[in-house]
Amino acid sequence: MHFDAQAAPGVAPRQDSVPAGDGFVLGATIFPPSRPGRGTVIVHGATAVPQTFYRRFAGFLATRGIRVVTYDYRGVGRSRPRRLAGFPATMTDWARRDAAAIHAWVRDHHGDEPLALVGHSFGGQLIGLLDEARDASGALLAATQLPSLGHFPPLHRAVVGAFFKGIIPLAFRMTGYLPGWTGLGVDLPAGVAEEWARWCTEPGGYLVASHPDARARFAAFRRPVLFYSFTDDRLAPVRSVDALLGVLRGADLEHRRVTPDDVGAPIGHFGFFRQRHEGRFWPEAATWLTAVLAGERPPRDIWITAEEIQRDLEYGR
Repeated sequence: MHFDAQAAPGVAPRQDSVPAGDGFVLGATIFPPSRPGRGTVIVHGATAVPQTFYRRFAGFLATRGIRVVTYDYRGVGRSRPRRLAGFPATMTDWARRDAAAIHAWVRDHHGDEPLALVGHSFGGQLIGLLDEARDASGALLAATQLPSLGHFPPLHRAVVGAFFKGIIPLAFRMTGYLPGWTGLGVDLPAGVAEEWARWCTEPGGYLVASHPDARARFAAFRRPVLFYSFTDDRLAPVRSVDALLGVLRGADLEHRRVTPDDVGAPIGHFGFFRQRHEGRFWPEAATWLTAVLAGERPPRDIWITAEEIQRDLEYGR
């Protein structure tokens, strides 16, 4: 799977290194706003998705006056060590060490400005693990879920179960980590894959079973949330989406359930951030995030006209 993307024209992203609390150094990228900043957005990415995948989306937000920070979780992309076999990392580390470090970096460098979150898949789930999420003015979540094995349709459940219970253990014995050729396209540390498999296959609600405090943390996120889910997203079946919506009960939440017919093309688990949907989703995202960063009540039932889309696409180019 190809994840690299170019930033929007006129945006000059800057790479930086951010140390986590345990001393591990993360690779991050800052997309400075092309005009006086309205605030900062942190993009928390999906499992096995390097930050380069969000580069064009981040650049688009930067042209709208929003500073954006992307980063790689430990073991992935620019945060990958020279040797992955035996490298200690878990998904819990991704949230409580890596995401926490990025929040601390933003607070130290831009703490006088408002902050908002964009979460893709696991990047939205980590709200239940990350105390620092409470500092955000709001969160835009796309393709986010709590995907227990029982949430999948029977045939897909068998495939997913075989991956977690068969392919992952076999790959560990062969390599000491989860190679990208198993289907993800990106290598993952063994501890990350093991925890991911356990969350998905044990009963009790994905990460909230392993982290009982996560349910309370989700409920305490009393911020505006714009939540996108997609009917053709095989990695986020509707029951897994409903599970996450159920724990975000304290949020001022708007849920947009989008079909391919709504946008004239497939979307799936990754489409929101792909360039082919730049004209449909990204202007909406920028409008909503701008309002949240300004401390205003974000608009509801956003559906931008073709003329507004064209104006947004031409902005700053």
